[in-house]
Amino acid sequence: MNDRIRVMQRQPRRISITLSYNVHEDLLNRSEEEGRSVSNLCAFLLEESLKGAHQQRVPNQPQAHPASQALNGMRPQLKARSY
Repeated sequence: MNDRIRVMQRQPRRISITLSYNVHEDLLNRSEEEGRSVSNLCAFLLEESLKGAHQQRVPNQPQAHPASQALNGMRPQLKARSY
């Protein structure tokens, strides 16, 4: 593989997702509290969630989705809302 292809593979990738209004508001509030962008916060939460999932994975046992676990960490700070 040549050097140009290796460099291209290391570049960050962009994705687009659709969130509920309440989840977006929660992310916006948390990002403001932490002094980071919503995009940066989402990337951080996903990366941390995936790291934890890889470390805790036990074969043949279903688990809650890692992203939902990361978002659950935000919920105690919030007033009761329905998603």
